[in-house]
Amino acid sequence: MPLRDYRGKRNFERTPEPRGAQRRRRARSGLRFTVQKHAARSLHYDFRLEHGGVLWSWAVPKGPSLDPRVKRLAVQVEDHPLEYGSFEGTIPQGEYGGGSVLVWDTGKWQPEGDAEQGRARGRLDFTLDGEKLRGRWHLVRTRPRRGNADGRTWLLIKGRDQEARNEAGRGALQRRAEVAPEQPAETEKNAVRIALTHPDRVLFEDASITKRGLADYYAAVADWMLPHLAGRPLTLLRCPEGAGKGGFFQKHKTRGQPEAIHGVDVRERSGVRTYMTVVDAAGLGALVQLGALEIHTWGARAPDLLHPDLLTFDLDPDPSVPWAHTVEAARELRELLGELGLASFAKTTGGKGLHLVVPIEPRASWDEAREFARAAVETLVARSPERYLAKASKKARRGKIFLDYLRNAQGATAVCPYSTRAQPGAPVATPIAWSELGPRLDPRKFDPRSVLRRLAQLGEDPWEGYTRLRQTLPR
Repeated sequence: MPLRDYRGKRNFERTPEPRGAQRRRRARSGLRFTVQKHAARSLHYDFRLEHGGVLWSWAVPKGPSLDPRVKRLAVQVEDHPLEYGSFEGTIPQGEYGGGSVLVWDTGKWQPEGDAEQGRARGRLDFTLDGEKLRGRWHLVRTRPRRGNADGRTWLLIKGRDQEARNEAGRGALQRRAEVAPEQPAETEKNAVRIALTHPDRVLFEDASITKRGLADYYAAVADWMLPHLAGRPLTLLRCPEGAGKGGFFQKHKTRGQPEAIHGVDVRERSGVRTYMTVVDAAGLGALVQLGALEIHTWGARAPDLLHPDLLTFDLDPDPSVPWAHTVEAARELRELLGELGLASFAKTTGGKGLHLVVPIEPRASWDEAREFARAAVETLVARSPERYLAKASKKARRGKIFLDYLRNAQGATAVCPYSTRAQPGAPVATPIAWSELGPRLDPRKFDPRSVLRRLAQLGEDPWEGYTRLRQTLPR
């Protein structure tokens, strides 16, 4: 049933959204498109294309841009019923997508070629004929070679046509007033270099890694890293002068940042704030331009920031704990999670610790995710209280491994796979296969140079199958 996911996420006794019925329009009536402004917890725009009796749907956090040089993040979501194209109303708080929905634009669309094949290949070229959006457009799925987070991350791009040229003329004065003018499109790797200032500044003295060198590293690992990064709110550790020379954490987007750094709205206690996020290799280069030596991510991805799509268990040993004990703890936790029907994946952190990452369908709330993680680690603590603890007490921690489950709270972050750490030697948080994890593994051996050699030699992704998993938390 094409609408099963849509219906499974909604309680139609509470929400005014249409339940819908799959049907096919006759070709002569034309295919409709709709863009809806959705003021949920994070304001975004829902972009919908009629096809096969349903509405293919993407959530666009910043809305469509009429400038062909601007690539807008578009996260593919479940198909919606045709009736949703005219829906306006307020979804009750606490329900999926709670907030107001308004039709922002609507009209007809015409695909170029076979739309079904285009979506499967990861590229849709089409024409819109609406009140606000007109002319040629493109939807391009990112990283088609390795895939992305379940293939949901796309870019919505205006075509370079007469409509775009007309809009450029109308908006010239407005664009001159912007703080950060937009730059012509370049190849992703070149864009990383062109954006850099002080490219020869040494960021890791003991590893002889310059700003240019770090940007080249991220350009090389982008296909491996972006599936874990794109669309997630970020917290950066910025050290503009280099590691060991002072730094500060930043999560909010500010004026004057490179255009490749996108924004995603997050509701905080003080109101809605815009967090940083990136969607492509140019975005990674822009983070290097900011002097970001560590990249930390949320456990949820825009537009649905209320439901985590991964759990992170942080195994943080006391300095006196041998590495072999940390390895044993990771295996015990993996076995426990496996008994609960959950596959997990191991990642070094750049230090003596390990992260176990569990991809999940974004259905559980943050509270449910945190409580599940808490129960799991407390099970291990109850079995071996002499080895583990679940509370961050320095005194009680001596000789033990702290099993930190609090990275599964809303707003908490964990270091992103393939991110460097602002520590001597430029260690990298590195995904590893379970077959690699053993007492002889040195977690500090992973740095930008060794990681690039490693990826060139690997026969398959150490987290093979991660993005294809469809697992949910047990009830």
